[in-house]
Amino acid sequence: QLAQAIKADPALAPLPLLMLSSHDQRGAAVPQDAIAAFLIKPVRQAQLYRCLQNVIGAAAHLATVAPHRCLPEVALSAGHRDVLLVEDNRTNQRVATRMLEKVGCRVDVASDGHEAMRLLAQRDYDVVFMDCQMPDMDGFAATAAIRAREAPMGQHTPIIAMTANATQGDRERCLEAGMDDYLSKPVRSDDLRAMLCKWGAPAPAPSV
Repeated sequence: QLAQAIKADPALAPLPLLMLSSHDQRGAAVPQDAIAAFLIKPVRQAQLYRCLQNVIGAAAHLATVAPHRCLPEVALSAGHRDVLLVEDNRTNQRVATRMLEKVGCRVDVASDGHEAMRLLAQRDYDVVFMDCQMPDMDGFAATAAIRAREAPMGQHTPIIAMTANATQGDRERCLEAGMDDYLSKPVRSDDLRAMLCKWGAPAPAPSV
């Protein structure tokens, strides 16, 4: 009701609205242009920060923000995104790299957690796509090590789990390990693009 009242006021209508809910409200009877984005509580700090970046960045380019979806022309249009793909399967490496490059990403590939740690020490990445099941150092151990190294510096690189498991318990395990989101394998191009839109670095503001 509040969203409808705000959108009905011409002075307030351009204001982007971000809905926080304890359950998914995307099917609720709200105006199509009322809500810029939805977040399910409890909300992680990094998730809220990235969502605000995307919503505010989109609002700077458009008078209204389309609800329930990221805008790929806003999220992915400005420059390349640096992505680290952590995956031990060669075929999956090639397929995912091709998908990411098609949407304008510059991709580095690590075959295990140790190599991922080495690459992250050398450069910053906008997003890390992390396979959960890998020999030697798996995705959970690698994520824990990355978070431990980032904590003293106040950094937080978005890490998206890629797992063949899709149960609620597996999702919770990914989030508890410090990952920000997850994708079920086999990964599709649209899924990767959606995650880049959700977690990737926002497009820079237009020059004045």
